[in-house]
Amino acid sequence: MDEFAIQAKELTKKFGEFIAVDHLNFVVHKGEILGFLGANGAG
Repeated sequence: MDEFAIQAKELTKKFGEFIAVDHLNFVVHKGEILGFLGANGAG
């Protein structure tokens, strides 16, 4: 069985009525490096 350092299921983030992230699913396995970058380079 895989071991995850991070596991997200159906992650949603709102700012007021603005939905920034909608139903995001991902896993990060032990030893992996993950980064998120926005459209303007923010992350």
